Amino acid sequence: MNKTCIEKKIEYKYGDTIKLKPFFDVHYGNTLCDIKAFKTYLNESDDKTYFFGGGDLLDSIVVTDKRYSKSMDKTETETIVDDQVSGLYDILKPYKDRIISLGIGNHEYTIVKNCSTNPIKRLCEKLEVPYAGYSSFFKLSFSENGGRGRTVTFYYSHGYGGGSRTQGGNLTKFSKATTVFDADCYLFGHVHQLQYDSFPYLGIHGNKLVSKKKYICICGTFKKALAEDDTVTWEETKGFNPSYIGGLVVSMKPSKVWVDIKISE
Repeated sequence: MNKTCIEKKIEYKYGDTIKLKPFFDVHYGNTLCDIKAFKTYLNESDDKTYFFGGGDLLDSIVVTDKRYSKSMDKTETETIVDDQVSGLYDILKPYKDRIISLGIGNHEYTIVKNCSTNPIKRLCEKLEVPYAGYSSFFKLSFSENGGRGRTVTFYYSHGYGGGSRTQGGNLTKFSKATTVFDADCYLFGHVHQLQYDSFPYLGIHGNKLVSKKKYICICGTFKKALAEDDTVTWEETKGFNPSYIGGLVVSMKPSKVWVDIKISE
């Protein structure tokens, strides 16, 4: 884990809504990556919208990998990883000033282990944004007119384990992290589903019992589970559910008490 918490300081005016768009499992370079949908997700934003990349942003499956299939490889040269880094950089470059950080997933980590290079670190260096590792904390610190403000803390993990075939299985699995990592909002990926939930959290502020919601999010994917032709996909062979293409939006409106949070698709 990257044990240094990444912090983004954001100035706001009372009444502003600040948005976070966490994108996971883009799998850029795979023929089933919906690049148009990903670009639309990024483009539908304003100067108060920020981004976080949660791993498997690149497909990162090379020819020597037993998972490799030519029908799934959209790159046109033999330098597969270099092409994917360059291509995703071109897409993300216009948003670099609003990218909080980018993390690594199991696909890119395979490249680290087998090829001794970290493609997400290279992408972060090109974009000049912090590298988040496989899991980490980050926080958004809101300040009104330079004065004291509000802070929302996020815990992120790319995710782990096999995907569930049931509606609530993935949320149940990842919810275990909420018992050992303290954050306001938890972000996960890996299982290519888009789901979210909230739960009450009780604590003591001074001598007063206070309650506020915490949020857990599985952040979707931009990789289709089914091909339009007769190409066999990995998801088909494992019996996984179809993927919801897209990502979530975390809307945050600082209030007099703290921050009002809303999760939407």
